[in-house]
Amino acid sequence: MTANEPLVSVVMPNYNTPEEYLCAAIGSVLGQTYANIEFIIVDDASTGEDVRVIESMGDPRIILLRNERNMHVSHSLNRALARASGEFVARMDSDDICLPQRLEKQVRFMQRRPDIDVLCSRVRMFGDKNGVFSAGIRDADRMKTEVFFSNPVIHPSVMFRVSFLKAHAVTYSTHADYKAAEDYELWSRCAFFGRIFEYPKVLLKYRMHARQVSTATRELQEASANRVRRDMLGWLGITPTPREMAVHFSFCTDNASPGIPLSETEDWANRLLDANARARVFDTRCFRKAVIRHFFVTAVKAALKKQAPLRQSLRSKLMKKALSPAHYVAYAQRYAFSRRLNRLRGRAGGV
Repeated sequence: MTANEPLVSVVMPNYNTPEEYLCAAIGSVLGQTYANIEFIIVDDASTGEDVRVIESMGDPRIILLRNERNMHVSHSLNRALARASGEFVARMDSDDICLPQRLEKQVRFMQRRPDIDVLCSRVRMFGDKNGVFSAGIRDADRMKTEVFFSNPVIHPSVMFRVSFLKAHAVTYSTHADYKAAEDYELWSRCAFFGRIFEYPKVLLKYRMHARQVSTATRELQEASANRVRRDMLGWLGITPTPREMAVHFSFCTDNASPGIPLSETEDWANRLLDANARARVFDTRCFRKAVIRHFFVTAVKAALKKQAPLRQSLRSKLMKKALSPAHYVAYAQRYAFSRRLNRLRGRAGGV
């Protein structure tokens, strides 16, 4: 490490984290092979021994900020961003573990690729669930398109270029509408203004545990994520009705809802294609492939659930395009990604 290495500001919110998890998270940041860091931890008025644990680490690189009352994660993260002085900002959560070379590898990648504004990575789930999560997308145009439909980014794996955040005044939304999907709402703006990319290796261990999941949390996440999708429809010049939002949500999540006929889903898919052809928000080729892929999966599910006769599905003009062998690899990738995404729902901010 040389004296002119760029400073990395690691930002981590904390609220009532079990001591074992908190110590492991902090230790994994302080033990990085990339040493030129400041570690900004914002404690959101924890009621346990969290502050004592953090202060006991005794590392001068830790900057501890304390909220006088519980303000939620978006406020805490904005406070950390305002305090950060690095060239890059790396996100971290208080119950996850960075692999030792995470920051070094992300910094080196960002130095090689000045066109990338936000760099996420693959993560390895551990705890109650195990496996590797990856969107498998190494193309910024495809990533932008994927964000339109779902959240392909694991929040604590991300590194931001600070110049990008400042140029576009990017902060976390504190609006109540996005309370459970503040990260997805942020990616929607980052994708619109800049370029998001996935580092093709695992750099973070992502803890899965029972405290993360509840029916109420899941419902709130879905409602918040749907508001983000509604906002993104505005990019295409579409102001959806409540019925259209129901169709769009089912379409984005590859669900064959019993109250939505396949013909209505196809009409919606064509409307998205026409709107993007006019607005040119997304790369035309990437967007067309994504819409066809979502329609295909929804149509297959509708046929399997006997909600739409197979003959009706096969007569569809969009289905005829979807059956082209050119899409087969994408279907396999989407299937694998959907399985990984479903395993993470309940913790990840956007769905």
